[in-house]
Amino acid sequence: MAMQTISQAITHARRQCPPIVRIAYAPYRMTSALEALTMIGRAVCPGFVLNADNRWVFENLIRWVHGDAAFECLDPDTRQVRRGNLNAGIYLAGNTGTGKTLALEVLDRYTTIDNVHLYADGTPVRLHWTARGTSDVCDAYQATGDLSPWTDRTVAAFNDLGAEPTQSIHMGNRVDVMRTIIERRADLRSRVTLLTSNYPLSALSTIYGDRVQSRLYEMCNYFELRGQDRRRG
Repeated sequence: MAMQTISQAITHARRQCPPIVRIAYAPYRMTSALEALTMIGRAVCPGFVLNADNRWVFENLIRWVHGDAAFECLDPDTRQVRRGNLNAGIYLAGNTGTGKTLALEVLDRYTTIDNVHLYADGTPVRLHWTARGTSDVCDAYQATGDLSPWTDRTVAAFNDLGAEPTQSIHMGNRVDVMRTIIERRADLRSRVTLLTSNYPLSALSTIYGDRVQSRLYEMCNYFELRGQDRRRG
């Protein structure tokens, strides 16, 4: 009976916790963090550089990883800097070749330096992801009919939102795969979602409708990567 009471108390405590709780990995020095991130970036892509087009974004992605209360993002509508939400994910917009996919890979590797964890429904989970292209996710659904690998994972990352097919078919069932994944992850609440897209967040209502756009406003901190196509030259 005592063990049952303890178990019930733990369950109750977890239910009272916010769905996502971040831990502050501090103190740290931004200059050292940027040096480490640059080394990681050049290991992934020798041409990786920090410059005026991306430095502010990477500084705040570092703050997000560290659970730093100074974390900032952009307002998706006005593009003005505002206070970020450490418990939400990341939406990284930008033109083709500006380094969005690379940014997520570099940031994931950066999280391993301090073995960063968060709490999801009271359970510790490593802040780690392997980004999948949205078209690849749609292909996987057509082959298996299963969305759980992407809806159930606590931390998940997707590249090229908006570039995938509108509908995918499995056994005669037509599904708007990314719309469904986003809505399910939003409903579960204890999920952290990272996304890259050529589309600004404010434009997504034309692709997914107002409901999904509204969910993403709540689920993600918004950033834009600017500059010329880094894949050229």
